[in-house]
Amino acid sequence: MTSSYDTIGRPVGRAEGPAKVTGQAMFPADVNLPGTLVGKCLRSPFPYAKIVSIDPNSVAVARQVPGVHAVLTADDIPSHLVGRMLRDMPILARDVVRFAGQKVVAVAAENDDIAEEALNLIQIKYEEMEPILDPSDSIKPGAPVLHPDFADYAGTPDGAQAYPNAAGHGSWSHGDVEQGFSEADLILEHSFKTNHQHQAYIEPHASVVFLDDTGRVQAWVNSKMPFQVRQQLSEGIDMPAEQIRVNPTTIGGDFGGKGGFMDTHLGFWLSKTTGRPVRMTMTYIEELMAGNPRHPAVMTFKTGVKKDGTITARQAHLVYDSGGYAAFKPQRGVTYGQRCLGPYKIPHGQIDSYVVYTNQVPCGSMRAPGDPQSIFAAEVQMDLIARELGMDPLEFRQKNLVQDGDASPLGHRWQNIMGMRTLDAAVEEAGYQDAKPQTPGKLTGRGMALCERHVGAGSSTVKISIDSDGVVTLYTALPDTGSGFYTVLRQILGQELGVA
Repeated sequence: MTSSYDTIGRPVGRAEGPAKVTGQAMFPADVNLPGTLVGKCLRSPFPYAKIVSIDPNSVAVARQVPGVHAVLTADDIPSHLVGRMLRDMPILARDVVRFAGQKVVAVAAENDDIAEEALNLIQIKYEEMEPILDPSDSIKPGAPVLHPDFADYAGTPDGAQAYPNAAGHGSWSHGDVEQGFSEADLILEHSFKTNHQHQAYIEPHASVVFLDDTGRVQAWVNSKMPFQVRQQLSEGIDMPAEQIRVNPTTIGGDFGGKGGFMDTHLGFWLSKTTGRPVRMTMTYIEELMAGNPRHPAVMTFKTGVKKDGTITARQAHLVYDSGGYAAFKPQRGVTYGQRCLGPYKIPHGQIDSYVVYTNQVPCGSMRAPGDPQSIFAAEVQMDLIARELGMDPLEFRQKNLVQDGDASPLGHRWQNIMGMRTLDAAVEEAGYQDAKPQTPGKLTGRGMALCERHVGAGSSTVKISIDSDGVVTLYTALPDTGSGFYTVLRQILGQELGVA
């Protein structure tokens, strides 16, 4: 092993760079097996409606369009529900649609134009219902229950539902917040709201699925979790995972949004019906309608402080908008917002976090799921409290920032805490104490925010081989999502083995 960093941190070419710039990198949309058909969907125009009827004559006419090989409705496939953890979403809408953009009818055809022609022929009669579009409305008494069969779904969290429209609830606490509020000279409460945020990867969701001649499912899908996709596909089509192969492909950006199955179940049924491979690639309009963006949230923070700026208690009530389904959530239960009290010395803290159904687009993961929303709200409130106290926001944070030996708001004892050092460095580098530049016609803002986040969760395994010529090969099941992961692995391996 080398004694210094000879490879880590050095400027090197990207491992996947040559394949991408020469066009050799294979994305799912590039997979072109013999006889591949195009899969397209007719989606609901309404956020919440009963499906009164799908005109059978119009379906029959669509099936007769030259170049059309299959037209499927929910009646043509099993009534399985699918999801990453919580399986609550039908492959095609059955009886009801719960968001504008939900798939209702699917077509497999020779090309995009033929598929669109067939979809345009299909007549669907809907009965609109009053949608829930705000997560705060979802938990009000008397709100329509969007998933009355929730208790029967596979993968539901342990315990009873906190609200009839709750898909999950997480709670964390330390100390006694009521005691902490009683010790405060001032109690401030503020509410905040964030909107949907799409991950904005360049490559949209895409997949190719083929039930081959041996009865094995072959899938190409731009998901960073191929083994989970295989399991999710297995559960959704009633086929053993051993009969499903998820083939590696390049991923054109992820940012947390490509960890699931998306159109693979539907691709399977179209392939089984036609006997041909089926490629499904979402347009960006479809991405924005149905592409599992970051959850919107409504968040209320209540904080007690003394006149000198000491925080005595902090309480957070977080409501995340899951959308019409929770199928794209990567975990059972709720972990969102558990860091939102901040890296501060707060003796009494409590967080209640809910993920609730609405009639918006179903949401999934984006970097640091649940944290940007809640930390934004928490840190804005820190500024508002400082203003109320007449303190500089920097001084207010410095007074309360946790250091070695202090307990976190949830009672954790961290080690080697670098919060103060980080804050001091940021203040110096930003010239925080300097006068702000004055530009005629413009106002210059200056702010700060602090948060803590662990390095992540999960584990993975690699295999390393060294041949007789000294060539080192690393094998991993994890795809590079465009972040340079393979390049970093090479650098780490070179450092550890002392090779270039």
